[in-house]
Amino acid sequence: MKKLLFLCAAFALSITVFSQARFGIKGGANFANQKIKLSLMGQDFDRTGDGIISFHLGGVAEIPFASNFTFRPELLLSEKGMNFEDEDDNGDPIEAKIRPYYLEVPLNVVYTHEFPTGLRFYGGAGPSIAYGLFGKAKNGDIEEDAFQDEGFKRFDFGINILAGVELNSGLTLGVNFTPGFANIVESDDPGGFGADVKWTNSVLGVSVGYMFGHRQQ
Repeated sequence: MKKLLFLCAAFALSITVFSQARFGIKGGANFANQKIKLSLMGQDFDRTGDGIISFHLGGVAEIPFASNFTFRPELLLSEKGMNFEDEDDNGDPIEAKIRPYYLEVPLNVVYTHEFPTGLRFYGGAGPSIAYGLFGKAKNGDIEEDAFQDEGFKRFDFGINILAGVELNSGLTLGVNFTPGFANIVESDDPGGFGADVKWTNSVLGVSVGYMFGHRQQ
């Protein structure tokens, strides 16, 4: 009997929570880059590429769970990558263009505050999980799949920090910063030189969106 009552209460609570949920869309620009850290013979070398302007596009949900707090998951197609210029051992130029595309799922806990004018501020953070879908790595005339067997790992992970405003109309303007923590390449001597490599993504995003439905007061 207790189990039945618990299940009924949980079902009723879930109906109440999701009846207050709102959904929306967003899209905008990514200012993406990648960082490479190389450890070789006891020495550490860091190199950051040249940033690129890319994009993100997808959906947003807003699920209230406490006064002024909401759970804000997102599902985005996000382009990351960098440009990289250097020289190889023969002095020949390396001009790499790396463009991986990810399915990104930021899981944000957000604080909201509505001003008397109706303008609503939100800000928060949470983990961000990404899975590589497709992409290219190009060096001169050579173009390869970014996620081939000897390329990037498909899994990426970081933290997403976001802030923005929502107007009375439902229009949203936001910014987010997502530094990656996961190493997206094989770290155990990938080139056969006794080196250890860590390669990470980072993205600064600026977005415009629209939220459907009425805001909870």
